[in-house]
Amino acid sequence: MNLCLDHARVWLGGHHFAEAVLFDRQRILHVGSRSEVRALLGPSDEVIDCGGRLVLPGFNDTHLHLYNKGFALQNVELRDCRSISEVVERCRRELELRPEYHFQILRGRGWNDELLEEKRCLTRRDLDQICRHIPVILTRVCGHIACVNSCALQRLGMSESAPVMEGGQIDCDENGRPTGIFRENALDLLQQLDPPLSAQDIRKRLTLAMEEAAKAGLTSVHSNDVQPGMTEMMMESWFQLRQQEAMPVRVTMQCTLPQPELLQSFLDRGWVSGYGDEVLRIGPLKLLVDGSLGARTAWLRQPYADDPSQRGIATFTQDQLQTLLTMAQKAGMQIVCHAIGDAAIESVLNGYRKINGDQGNVRRHGIVHCQITDEALLRRFQKEQIAALVQPIFLHADQHIAQRRVGKALAAHSYAFKTMADSGVPVSFGTDCPVEELNPFENLYCALTGKDLDHPQAHPWHPQECFELCQALECYSAAGAWLSFEEQIKGRIRPGMLPDFTICDQDLFAIPASQVRHVRSWMTISQGKMTWRTEH
Repeated sequence: MNLCLDHARVWLGGHHFAEAVLFDRQRILHVGSRSEVRALLGPSDEVIDCGGRLVLPGFNDTHLHLYNKGFALQNVELRDCRSISEVVERCRRELELRPEYHFQILRGRGWNDELLEEKRCLTRRDLDQICRHIPVILTRVCGHIACVNSCALQRLGMSESAPVMEGGQIDCDENGRPTGIFRENALDLLQQLDPPLSAQDIRKRLTLAMEEAAKAGLTSVHSNDVQPGMTEMMMESWFQLRQQEAMPVRVTMQCTLPQPELLQSFLDRGWVSGYGDEVLRIGPLKLLVDGSLGARTAWLRQPYADDPSQRGIATFTQDQLQTLLTMAQKAGMQIVCHAIGDAAIESVLNGYRKINGDQGNVRRHGIVHCQITDEALLRRFQKEQIAALVQPIFLHADQHIAQRRVGKALAAHSYAFKTMADSGVPVSFGTDCPVEELNPFENLYCALTGKDLDHPQAHPWHPQECFELCQALECYSAAGAWLSFEEQIKGRIRPGMLPDFTICDQDLFAIPASQVRHVRSWMTISQGKMTWRTEH
């Protein structure tokens, strides 16, 4: 049985549209007028009347964390808290509603000191007001800082002092006692506090997140879930979900393997970029080279303008990074590196230049985030054709802190995503969910307007960096397919391509950019199957 999207406005790229699409579970069969497609229908084919709605190639988010999103859905949501007392009360209420936590651990995510009325990070003293007899771990919205209570510190053996560690930090007060704040690589220590993890737990969290992704209108994602300490179990869980045909979105796996022995063990299993099929495939090695701007852990070449004692945290030395890049290149592995600060970006570009040599960037290596740049770094992206996996939704929060963090001169050439795209840099869009929500329309809104989500009447932060709609849609579809070497089968609506569609409840081409943030998916079709449909 074939399916037909009829009475539709099918976007073909640029300002070209069709009226209908015919497809099966494997490929798009025909695209054209209603009469052309109807003439091809068989007696058992199903017709979906789109009511004139806009049909797009399925949205493809090129950097998020499905496992962390599913985990976040099981924990306390703190994103909208505006004071420390609100954080405390919400967590207390969660303990009352879910008494099983009294025997395990309480986790939450999403607090942002920039939005709290106290304008400071949480401390162990704050979290002790929530609970003293079980560990409490509350992760900042960026995912690069967490605060824990005294019980957690006690179980880690850090009540009175904390170790100094490479690539991470545990904050201490003037007396040398830990404040409860863990940064970057120090976050790995907190995994000791979690109850034993099972493959069933992983599959449940991945499933919860994929359902949310389909509801949002995503048909493909590049998801960073393979992590140290759970690599085997994560890979097993993904393969089981694929075998069970329980994946409503296509997944390209970004794999974090930050030590040579971990990477070699992975490669020895035959796992390399491209392994898999059109639903689940291994993508690039993913390395985190620095932290986040909000947490002041992004690695800068100069001290922070609002804290001259800090330059951020480099999670690798250049030699350590180069070793991993060289191993991956020799094994045929694609690479993407998280780099936010200009020092981190320069470090990665230098590393890529060494391994690419005269052959150019044939493996399509990229940098995730690419936030703090100057003109020289932007020229290097263009000259060396390094892919940029960017998150326009970060403008929602970061436009209010960027200049304060890095100074006016550097901020003027930062978040220069359209400048990159216009110069020929391969730019694709993602959300870094659960750092931000995985809603593609809010992401598009920030790309188109340069504004935050709360002040639609404000002036764009960097007007020259506002995308045009067609260009932004390409960054959310065809660019993601190119990044995973699937541009011949995915990312556009034409015969022979994969049958993945996002059908919008409003026509993006018929409304002002200021309204795009209110659009939602009316129907999502992935792998030729309906994975989401609104009730009205």
